[in-house]
Amino acid sequence: MKRPLRILFSLFLLLGVVYAATYTNRLAHIRNFVTWGPHTIYDFKTHPTRLVDNGDSPQAWPLDSLYNKRDIPKNLIDSIEKQRTIAFLVFQNGKLKYERYWNHGRDSLSGSFSAAKSMISLLIGIALDEGRIKSIDQPVADYLDHFKEGDLRKIRIRDLLTMSSGLSWKESDKSYFSLNAYGYYGDDLEYTVSRMEPKEAPGQFWDYRSGDTQVLGLIVEKVFGKSISALVSERFAKPMHFEHDALWLLDGEQKHEKAFCCFNGIARDYGRFGQLVLNNGNWNGKQIVSKTYLDAATKPASYLKDPTENNQPVDYYGYQYWIVNHPNGLKVPSMNGLFGQYVYIIKEKNAVIVRLGNSPIEKFIHHYQPENFYYIDAGLSVLE
Repeated sequence: MKRPLRILFSLFLLLGVVYAATYTNRLAHIRNFVTWGPHTIYDFKTHPTRLVDNGDSPQAWPLDSLYNKRDIPKNLIDSIEKQRTIAFLVFQNGKLKYERYWNHGRDSLSGSFSAAKSMISLLIGIALDEGRIKSIDQPVADYLDHFKEGDLRKIRIRDLLTMSSGLSWKESDKSYFSLNAYGYYGDDLEYTVSRMEPKEAPGQFWDYRSGDTQVLGLIVEKVFGKSISALVSERFAKPMHFEHDALWLLDGEQKHEKAFCCFNGIARDYGRFGQLVLNNGNWNGKQIVSKTYLDAATKPASYLKDPTENNQPVDYYGYQYWIVNHPNGLKVPSMNGLFGQYVYIIKEKNAVIVRLGNSPIEKFIHHYQPENFYYIDAGLSVLE
């Protein structure tokens, strides 16, 4: 064989080996990244998904008598538009009061990113209510084999709910071989979880980890014996009469939902999750999740210390819910996702605000972006 042919053959052989390697758990996320591309709120168009069926009885939100009759002040609208908002909705007293879209249809899906974490929390609450989980102080080892070894045995469900597991998932790590990369682009989320190891003692320090929620997702699947998509359909979409089917992104092998993110629904249906919390877990007379659980979930886990703020008590995070400490004194439980996917629950006004969009990342203030404040202000401006 002539030298050029040998070189060409060797090159093709090497490329074949590298491509085959991308079908291993170690490198599958590289292949999927090349195939799917950078993450956006429209990843449901390219990633594998599972249907969240809304059933056969969708119901539109009742419209308030002042629906779209009150304008948001121009300075706040300018801020909303500057942050690349695609949907802004305000509900009060169980009715839709304000609704506006930018280059986005009312029936168009949009990704939740980490706002989905609050949905996983609701499923944990239901599992607790039904006795499928005895206590959130149970060790995770009671449900998942990986956690039966060494210091992993010390981690409780509570520690996962409050982002205090002490596990090695580093949310800020954006490298190609980070657990973040494996989690979002990998083929097997069980493999990703198996790579999580103890870094510090659980139940002491708050540190945001999407991996904690993924472990909760595996527990949910285990105790219900169903996929997360099936559960969200059965427990929320159908009884709460979603207006539209939804989708949930799966890992590359389509084994598990990405529990830490990746619900995709329409803005009006995001609002239902806020209304459920506002209703103390009740929907039209059906108690979907207990008030007791929601009260705990939407209050700060103040026994935890914040290592980034001189070990001050945590006053901004509960069980996969954020609590926005607004300068006006309101304590606003919220669902919160990358690029500004927000559902705010304002109990003092019996109201819910939904904002979806493509916000650039700004400098965080007390772990949340300052845009939270003017979204809440904009919503308050149309409320009675």
